[in-house]
Amino acid sequence: MVPYHALAELVKHYPFWRCESLPESYGHHCAHLAQHHPNQPNPNSKHCTHRDTPWLGKGAAVDDTKNPYNSGIPLPALPMPSPEADLPLATTTQQRLLELGPSGEEDAEDLRQNLSALAARNGLLWLGGDEGRSLYRLQRLGEHHYGDLRQVKLNDFGLAGGKDDGESDIEGLALDGDRLWLVGSHSLRRRKHDDNKGEPLSLLEQDKQSRNAHVLGCLRLNGEGLPVAGQRLTFDAAAGRDALSQFLAADRLIAPFLNIPSKENGLDIEGIAARAERLLVGLRGPVLRGIALVLDLHLNGIEQDGSSTLTLAAQRCRYLQLNGLAVRDLAVVPGSDDVLVLAGPTMTVAGPCYLYRWRNALGPQETRSGGGITVEEPEPLLWIRDGRPGRPGKGSDKPEGLEVQRKGGRLLAWVAYDDPTEARREGGQGVRTRLDGFVVPD
Repeated sequence: MVPYHALAELVKHYPFWRCESLPESYGHHCAHLAQHHPNQPNPNSKHCTHRDTPWLGKGAAVDDTKNPYNSGIPLPALPMPSPEADLPLATTTQQRLLELGPSGEEDAEDLRQNLSALAARNGLLWLGGDEGRSLYRLQRLGEHHYGDLRQVKLNDFGLAGGKDDGESDIEGLALDGDRLWLVGSHSLRRRKHDDNKGEPLSLLEQDKQSRNAHVLGCLRLNGEGLPVAGQRLTFDAAAGRDALSQFLAADRLIAPFLNIPSKENGLDIEGIAARAERLLVGLRGPVLRGIALVLDLHLNGIEQDGSSTLTLAAQRCRYLQLNGLAVRDLAVVPGSDDVLVLAGPTMTVAGPCYLYRWRNALGPQETRSGGGITVEEPEPLLWIRDGRPGRPGKGSDKPEGLEVQRKGGRLLAWVAYDDPTEARREGGQGVRTRLDGFVVPD
């Protein structure tokens, strides 16, 4: 049995331990100290304070500045916590107000509820959502204020079929040069639970699976930032899937997950980062034994006029240690080869979510010989969202989209949320939501 003074040391050195995980007799010991030894420092005394950190428990952890039980007795060996365990919950520095339309407008309501991707430049903010077959563009109206929503229909640029081909389920946007890149989920879907609509939790019928979600492509933008042409990766109309889906079907690690629905660790693409002909595409699923996956793609066919079909010139899978979390979005750090990774659960829970910096993600990569893999370890930067669920009917604030900018010598990460809470939606007239801005250690 570990002595009580050693337990106190454990709490001091490992404050991520929840106090309720300590034996009940430890609390009795602290009460005994307070009653019979008032001059002896007590680990449950007024010096102990609650902390706004991931390890907040029923009781307070021992004050780090005190060491009342420094007896020299060796502590039992414990595994060291991951770096994420030491991160405090990040504080929002700024917010962006997005005015999406008048109250009751269905498209605006759907976009707010299902916001999943964003990209911004030169006063224009592009948004993508889980529903529909369109992108949306907002104009900057003032400091951290965007409005005047405009719809861009993807089938006008050859990036989507008709309504019978399903939702585009856009899960990633990235601006690079005169291109706005986009990617669909490429996923299999299960019905949401609804006893009034068919068999509960049944898979969607094969003919209702979304062909439009199998899209990887770009819009070419003119000098005003408006789309003039579209390109997409080769699409097999007969099979209802593109060249990326075919590559994944041939990958021995990923192929078994193509027939598993998204949000159940099945294939689910979320996030894209772009530089010239090279793309990084994140996977929300699958996560393999706690390892997240990113596809590193090189494309052919990016022509000046933007009229040709894109093809895969090279492709490989990269493996990230995100401590069991999956990729929710990617964004290039301006002026570097680094990429920020928004990481969260692969399932339908709201958190936890962290922001990582993936160093040299777009830099030259060494060619690895043999059949082994290299697991890369991005640096955890910010703890964005805890694991508490949302309240029924009140929203849950699930971090979904990421955009990065440099401003005033600082690096800012803007996070978009689907299923926003009332606090994020309220204030003023019309359909609105807010993005959170975080200062990122540079």
